[in-house]
Amino acid sequence: MPALEAQPDNWELRLHLASLYNEDGKTTEAGALILAYQPLPDSEKDGLEVARLLAHNHGDKALTILDELISKNKACAPAYLQKAKIYQAQGMTSEAKKNYSVATVIDESLESREFESLLDQTSTPPALPRKPIASSLTTSPSPLGMTSEPEFDEDDFVETDAAIDQVLKDQEKFIDFSDIGGMEALKERIRMSIIYPFKNKALFEKFKKRSGGGLLFYGPPGCGKTLISQATAGECGAHFINISIHDILSKWLGEAERKIHELFETARRKAPTIIFIDEVDALGVKRSDAGNSASLVNTLLTEIDGASSNNEDVLIIGATNTPWRIDSAFRRPGRFDHVLFIPPPDLEARASIFKILLDGIPQENVDFKKLAKASEQFSGADIRAVVEKASEAVIQEIMRSGKEGVVTQKELLKSIKATRPTTLEWLEQASNYASYANQSGLYDDLADFIQNQR
Repeated sequence: MPALEAQPDNWELRLHLASLYNEDGKTTEAGALILAYQPLPDSEKDGLEVARLLAHNHGDKALTILDELISKNKACAPAYLQKAKIYQAQGMTSEAKKNYSVATVIDESLESREFESLLDQTSTPPALPRKPIASSLTTSPSPLGMTSEPEFDEDDFVETDAAIDQVLKDQEKFIDFSDIGGMEALKERIRMSIIYPFKNKALFEKFKKRSGGGLLFYGPPGCGKTLISQATAGECGAHFINISIHDILSKWLGEAERKIHELFETARRKAPTIIFIDEVDALGVKRSDAGNSASLVNTLLTEIDGASSNNEDVLIIGATNTPWRIDSAFRRPGRFDHVLFIPPPDLEARASIFKILLDGIPQENVDFKKLAKASEQFSGADIRAVVEKASEAVIQEIMRSGKEGVVTQKELLKSIKATRPTTLEWLEQASNYASYANQSGLYDDLADFIQNQR
């Protein structure tokens, strides 16, 4: 290669020759040709090409180059994608997923179903339920806002109105914000967004602010989105209808669209009503990805708009763990007007959850405040796991020794120490969106929360 010997710093030529080696499967020769001359090029374009050509036989060196590029440009999506591919080839799936997530947040065009399947074989969308929807349009909320899976009966078809009548009959006791400890800043935002307009229509109409509309809750799983929604209904003095993806989807053509229409019609007749849609990302998926479900998405949008009916005194609250998957059309005025981040429970809320979950369990010398301080960033579901783990340890000791026992502060703290908050993984992924996909300010409250945790 006389030309390269005469111009060893000609990186355009060197990279071209290395690329030809690489295309012929001579990855060792390609790497050797690149590393034969120092310093390596410092432009982003050349740096990405160098990393690509070194990835096969010099993965660690390629990662170092990519990290240097990212230090200069934190929004360099191709660098994150290359890192993801290197980590995947090295069997480091967790690191690969993190970097792939950042890359696709910055640049959605880099999304690859083929690569996603390599990262996680379960990443393909779930199939529609094979059985019709359940007779009840709700599942029972736990003290933490968690819901149990509905049961399906192949022969169990009832009208939506009748199903909701049963739901409302079962809900003889409403809860309100007094039943939720802590989270005062969040409660006040909900009051201003939904409750005050709902209860003071004349005042808000004077300033051309209407009641009704929608509110989207997002945040880590297990942090009480369902419970907060139900308490919002209690504050409004409204009926509360809790539905999930399982209550809507059907194997019958057009059945899901009919169910949505009937649901909204019934809610309008029984207004004031709050419709809570759990896992709304499954119904409100981006229409470009919706495929055969596009008709369902459009039907839901039409019903939320109230284009052919009056949605006055009907509030729609959606909950999701992945707001970035929801079609932007759902966030237009009159739909999900307000998007609120539901963070992990704060100190007071965690103490309240421990108190609720330990109520009725044999215990002694339990300090709820100390438990709350030791369980920072724990979700309500995480705290439930802590209590269950501590209770199981006591039961095992009773079975072993034959002596009575109780749950103690020491056992609970031991259980907390052995439990990793499930919110951390969600927050790590969500931070990518707060950092790289927040041009509209949609994730400002999430960004503030993450900043305050540092």
